[in-house]
Amino acid sequence: MGTASSADEPIAESELSTSSSLVDQLRAESPERWNSFVLAYSPLLRFWIGRERIRPDHVDDILQETLKSAFCAISHFQKKEGAGSFRGWLRTIVRRRAADHFRRQNPLQPGQTDFLENIPAGLQKDPVEIEAEESAVQGLRARVMELVRRECTPKAWEMFWLSAVEGLPASEVASRFGVTAAAVRMAKARVLHRLRDLMPQAD
Repeated sequence: MGTASSADEPIAESELSTSSSLVDQLRAESPERWNSFVLAYSPLLRFWIGRERIRPDHVDDILQETLKSAFCAISHFQKKEGAGSFRGWLRTIVRRRAADHFRRQNPLQPGQTDFLENIPAGLQKDPVEIEAEESAVQGLRARVMELVRRECTPKAWEMFWLSAVEGLPASEVASRFGVTAAAVRMAKARVLHRLRDLMPQAD
């Protein structure tokens, strides 16, 4: 067996940590992409909403308000060097919609709940919350993988998995499926591209 080239090495997390394609596609207002986004991200958004101490019977309402806000504001999202990740942007929307909810539930004088929007999210986290959020993000990545798997033919997905995840050389995978190594690399590239479209960016 020959040595795997860089094209045959297993995928690293950094290869999937991008949201630029997702943002571009959401800006295009593609119903298909928005549906995929909602399916993939709703559980993570629900997790964040729960961390804002929203009552369970109000979570769906906050989720819908969050998704509506994201839809309306996506054209204004801008990734900045070292800050402003897409995931952080979504978390900010959740916190603002939660603050709006508490204002409606407990009307106060203007400005008395503004502090809810201005506390940096990182200052509210303890080790237990960080671990819980990472678990929620891992669940998101798993859902993205499953959504993309359903879009692929079984053969294309298997070639991707063997070459990209298990790190088998393209030539070895090709021999298993009776195709060329170039066909394996193409299948891998197509699946990776789709995964990058939906995979969340690390904060």
